[in-house]
Amino acid sequence: MKKILFFIAVLFGFNAVAQNTKKVQGPEAKNYKYWEHKKVPTIITLNSFEKLDLKGPEFKNLKIWERKLSDNKIVLARNTKIRKVTGPKAKNYKPWQN
Repeated sequence: MKKILFFIAVLFGFNAVAQNTKKVQGPEAKNYKYWEHKKVPTIITLNSFEKLDLKGPEFKNLKIWERKLSDNKIVLARNTKIRKVTGPKAKNYKPWQN
């Protein structure tokens, strides 16, 4: 009985995931112009743990819940600007010289 319920739950789960995708297909996908649609820059905030000076068995046996989060937060933001340079200028473009 448990196997049948699990199988039915998996089938419903796959069906729900398959129906939620709203991908552009057909001629709309072929003629899609990505530069006409604004994309929100991705911002990721990471918390890291404090650096410990433990080595050997002490570090190996340290539990993750015993570690403390550091006060520093790392924020990553991706620039999504599109360059409108084409031809030889695009070929010789050096992004580190902006």
